Amino acid sequence: MKYFEEKVQAGEWDEVEKYLAGFTKVDDNRYSMKIFFEIRKQKYLEALDK
Repeated sequence: MKYFEEKVQAGEWDEVEKYLAGFTKVDDNRYSMKIFFEIRKQKYLEALDK
């Protein structure tokens, strides 16, 4: 969990997605879909900010 937390706090969204993909897929259930959506939304918002 520490690794995941560090990557989230550092904003390393590609690494966060890769790590999470080792445990679940986007279409596994609605919770998986929601977490992947939030990660991608944050990645998008940060890209707009640059």
